[in-house]
Amino acid sequence: MPVYRQPMRGTSFSKSERALSGLGHGLDALELLAARRGDLPLGEIARALKMSKPGVHRVLATLRRRGYVEHGEGGIYRLGLKAWEIGCAVPALGLVQIATPIMERLTRAAEGGAILGVLDGFEVVYLQRVDGPNPIRVHAEIGARISAHCTSTGLALLAHLPADQLDAILPAQLAAVGPHTLTSHDALRRELARTRARGYAVNQGGWRVEVGGVASPIFGVDGIAFAAVCVAAPRFRMTRNWLRRVPPLVVQAAQQITAALAPAPSQLQLRLRRAGAERA
Repeated sequence: MPVYRQPMRGTSFSKSERALSGLGHGLDALELLAARRGDLPLGEIARALKMSKPGVHRVLATLRRRGYVEHGEGGIYRLGLKAWEIGCAVPALGLVQIATPIMERLTRAAEGGAILGVLDGFEVVYLQRVDGPNPIRVHAEIGARISAHCTSTGLALLAHLPADQLDAILPAQLAAVGPHTLTSHDALRRELARTRARGYAVNQGGWRVEVGGVASPIFGVDGIAFAAVCVAAPRFRMTRNWLRRVPPLVVQAAQQITAALAPAPSQLQLRLRRAGAERA
């Protein structure tokens, strides 16, 4: 665990030294949240880093503004999407690197394009796309943000949010993005219940009139659904036979990604422990 050490009394710092000290405090906070898997209150972070609460609050406020930390209900802090994006730059730990070969197999089996996404607030952010073999494809830009209630990826992730977290991000009004978007809170909650029960989400025309998809959640070692994989297709391909054949393939791919990710946090923990020991 990273440990912050107060400077000796009387020590004076130049402007550049203070900036480096602030950077160190920010990295310590990120490493602590990663090692403890987030959801820590301000007081516990301050005690672990041996810093004052006001000092920690300033550090966390900066990280929050940049998207590296999120401030949740009850005053707890957790890693934000930006920290996850940085983690993906490490090939051994990146979700995209782990998921891509599984998505490639999925596209061949399902004969459709595969998309990987995560939830950021009430939006889905697309992280990876693997095109299918068919010449007519669904085009989704990597990095694109789409309202979660109008895509199968979003529905799969919303379905596994705790009720209080869903309530916190649910807009007062659900925009009609496509011709078949769920715009009623009651209708959305019913669809999320169906999605949880069967293990996958189905969307037809919620985003674009001619587009549909099937998505299944990817779980972390803590049991939280943090990403989803989807097979997207033109709606004319989504026949009754397609809807029988493809969902089990998507669920299987999501389970394979979940299983492949399981060792990664333990490796991260080892790296953090080694780093902490070197600083001690």
